[in-house]
Amino acid sequence: MNVVNLGLIGAGTVGCGVIKVINENRDIIEKRSGVRLQIKKIADIDPDRKRPVEIPKSLFTTNAWEVIEDDSIPIVIELVGGTTIAKDFILGAIRKGKNVVTANKALLAHHGKEIFLAATQHEVDIGFEASVGGGIPIIRATKEGYVANRILSIHGIINGTCNYILSKMTEEGREFGDVLKRAQEKGYAEADPSFDIDGIDTAHKLSILIMLSFGSFLDFEKIYVEGIRGITPLDISFADEFGYKIKLLAIAKSRDGGIEARVHPTLIEKGTPLADVSGVFNAIYVVGDAVGPTMLYGMGAGMMPTASAVVSDIVQIAKNITLDNSHTSLPRLYQEENSSKLIPMTDIVTKYYLRFQVEDRPGVLGHIAGSLGKNNISIESVIQKGRQLEGGEVPVVIMTHEAKESDLLSALGEIDNSSFVKARSVFIRIEEL
Repeated sequence: MNVVNLGLIGAGTVGCGVIKVINENRDIIEKRSGVRLQIKKIADIDPDRKRPVEIPKSLFTTNAWEVIEDDSIPIVIELVGGTTIAKDFILGAIRKGKNVVTANKALLAHHGKEIFLAATQHEVDIGFEASVGGGIPIIRATKEGYVANRILSIHGIINGTCNYILSKMTEEGREFGDVLKRAQEKGYAEADPSFDIDGIDTAHKLSILIMLSFGSFLDFEKIYVEGIRGITPLDISFADEFGYKIKLLAIAKSRDGGIEARVHPTLIEKGTPLADVSGVFNAIYVVGDAVGPTMLYGMGAGMMPTASAVVSDIVQIAKNITLDNSHTSLPRLYQEENSSKLIPMTDIVTKYYLRFQVEDRPGVLGHIAGSLGKNNISIESVIQKGRQLEGGEVPVVIMTHEAKESDLLSALGEIDNSSFVKARSVFIRIEEL
């Protein structure tokens, strides 16, 4: 049996999951791959803390460079996270001729171009299956399963925290803050949930999928990102009446002249595959020109699903090493200076859900419709509720036909300046899959 030594940097939740998977599933891994994985050294700043797996103390070091500089270790697993010291560890390992496996989506989103070009230069492999979708094998599917396709579009629910919150708000009619607190109590949300609920985590993952699908390293800061803090039970209820659910979507589309890349709350028609993804589950809906629509679904986070993805990369690279094929010729898209134009959000064309809080008096709806029409926006349907005999405020909800976002913003600016409007208008984009 061929033995491949591993060096692990970071023995936290996912690191312990990797150790657990390798130990508990050793027999099946060896039977399927012909390789025995041997963890030789583990770097962690706190070797003595209690962990959910038993780890011999002799494996630990507090110096990650001992792992990187050990010539008997051909695969380094980086699981410390972040975009600073983790970058130093990965580039250091690459320069030492080590293959690297990482789950670090933030690092790849911000510095993927530099890392992949370095891997090409030093002829080593980078495994990053766990960076998107936890245990869902979307990275391998995109690199291999869709290799004969031009990817036309990607729509992903790829943050379990946001999907849990929106699912519970939909099912129970509760406010955002109440459900967020419950998510934190259950361990589905961090004490500081900003990265998740503000859409940043989702955007990190989207940038990786764009790199793989379209061969373009986008400037992460230019991806449009909008989180779910502003979603209310009222909007969820109106969406339901129109036949939709609200999800936080990562969206990428190939268009003539560039790529759409955006993260925002989105109305999706009830009964469609993505609309039915609930709780902490993730799903990625990919359309290829040859294969058509496909969807991958599963647990998008957690110790064991993420560890499963990490180990799959380790096994693949270990097999390459034992077959004397330690560098699998990284695709040209990693090697070239690829860049595609990012389509501005003002040029996006889609349908919209609009909600206005207005005075209950004659002529208001006509004024709103006139402003929309003047800006090339046609109305598909309208709901007005809570009408009172003696005036007061009421919500007016409109679903539009497809419109350009710049036209919509122009219309909303005009409407919001009207005397009869009592609160800033709300709009949520609609995607029809």
